[in-house]
Amino acid sequence: MKIMLYIIGLSLIWMSLYPVPDGNVYFHKITQEITPIVDDAAKIAVIQKRELEKFNKEGDEKYLISSKYAELFLYRNNTNRQISLVYNLLKINNNRYEYISMISYFSVAIGLEETSPELAMHFIDKAIEYNKTLSALYYTGHLYHMKGRLYYNNKDYNAAIYYFSEALKKFRPDDRFYNSSMYNNFGLAYHKLGRLENAVRETQRGIEILESKKNHTNEESDFLINMKGNLGLYYLKLKDYPAAEQLLLEGFEYSRGKKELYTYMIKVAERLFDLYTFTDQKTKQKQIVDHLIQTEPLLKNTLNKITLNEIVQKYYVGNNDIESLKAVSKKLVLLNHTFDDENRRSIQKTSDLLNKNLISIANERYEYEMKAHKKKELLTVTMCCLLIIIVGLVAFNIWIKKISERKDAEKQREILETKKKILEQDVLFQKEKIKNLHQNLNLKIETEKAFLQNVKKIKRTKDTEYEQVFRDLHLKISNLIQIDKKNDDFVNESSIENKMFLEKLKKNYPFLTTRELKLCTYFRMNLSSKEISSLEDTTTATIRVYKTRIKNKVGLGRQDDLNIFLNEVSD
Repeated sequence: MKIMLYIIGLSLIWMSLYPVPDGNVYFHKITQEITPIVDDAAKIAVIQKRELEKFNKEGDEKYLISSKYAELFLYRNNTNRQISLVYNLLKINNNRYEYISMISYFSVAIGLEETSPELAMHFIDKAIEYNKTLSALYYTGHLYHMKGRLYYNNKDYNAAIYYFSEALKKFRPDDRFYNSSMYNNFGLAYHKLGRLENAVRETQRGIEILESKKNHTNEESDFLINMKGNLGLYYLKLKDYPAAEQLLLEGFEYSRGKKELYTYMIKVAERLFDLYTFTDQKTKQKQIVDHLIQTEPLLKNTLNKITLNEIVQKYYVGNNDIESLKAVSKKLVLLNHTFDDENRRSIQKTSDLLNKNLISIANERYEYEMKAHKKKELLTVTMCCLLIIIVGLVAFNIWIKKISERKDAEKQREILETKKKILEQDVLFQKEKIKNLHQNLNLKIETEKAFLQNVKKIKRTKDTEYEQVFRDLHLKISNLIQIDKKNDDFVNESSIENKMFLEKLKKNYPFLTTRELKLCTYFRMNLSSKEISSLEDTTTATIRVYKTRIKNKVGLGRQDDLNIFLNEVSD
């Protein structure tokens, strides 16, 4: 019964346990492996394939999740494709690994930064919540940076500065790229707040940090030029035109001819054009415009084309070139319509994708909650059934135990009754024996008195009467013998009891001598030292010495009664 209850208890504990995932560190290692090759799609594809092969071989869904996670980096520049992949990844992960949930929501927030800033803020907050549940806060700096950017885009520049500051605290001192990026962000926010001196100071600090690093990567070199371009803008606003021109020209020359930097080149060209407008350098303006016109056929981004043509439009306005102005204005109208259409389609596509995934997630969540509810109900019913079984087993066990105890009590009563009857019979028997013994003793005493009288009579009688006297004595002696025969059983019983007492005493106290054991039988009968000395033909002092020695050997004190002790031994 106890084993059954133990097994049921273990079953209840097992049913209440859930597996604890341990793959968060594994996914972080995948991230560290991909980060240095983030621009090399072929190498990322190898990692994605490797993880998928692990899943096919071992069947562990952790590797399916890692393969889908690696796939995200293959489409890092395709927002809609990445959002679809992220929702699929969230579905497969199902909140098992906090790291994947955090990265997924972080990726969605980045993808929705321009088109759905409110949703992006919602997702970045969820990513921050998941990051807090991890034992290692992997991306706290980047998450706060992203939240600062969202506040910056929403024109809440003070909140943006706060989160940029929090992000800066989380980056290590040797993370020069990210530290310099935060100082650049401070400069951008201060610029929007009209605090240009602060913007210059913070941006210069960011440039110094990144320039202190040797062997820049392409990304670091591009960002360094970007910061210098921002600093050139601040100097332009402060009307320090020489410093502004130097920095802006450096950025313009760096980005010329680089397709991946066309957006930056156009931005710097616009600032240079404004600078040359302020300083009335029309020749340099024309050089900028001519380069932009040559670059336009290479552009694929509609927004870049619009910005480029707006610069050209300003040039034609400044030079009163009406015909060229009409042409470029007409082109701008078409480009703006195209851009609006592209934005509309992009937003619609993103919206449809979001709605589709949100509906899918809502349906899946509903199904999951229904399944979870059913499981919960099943678990509750199972627990109740097990509880009822346990209570029933306990009650049955108690009932069986009570029946067993009742039977044992009845047996004990029967045994006690039997013993009581035996004891009562024994007591009656012993009383009868004692009665007979008393009668025999009285008869013996009377016979002994008669024997004594006959002996006295012998002394007084003549020789002729001896024969008759001896006949009487013979008869009296015969009577005494007959009395002793009647007492044999009682004497034998006393002898057996005395023998058992001596054997028990000898077993418990083997160090007692034969003489000491013999004296113990006298002490047990509560005979005095004088009585014992007359029986043993010795002095009373000797008997007292023996008594003291026996008490010491058996562990009794001076005040303890040896007679009581010896009678307890015989019980």
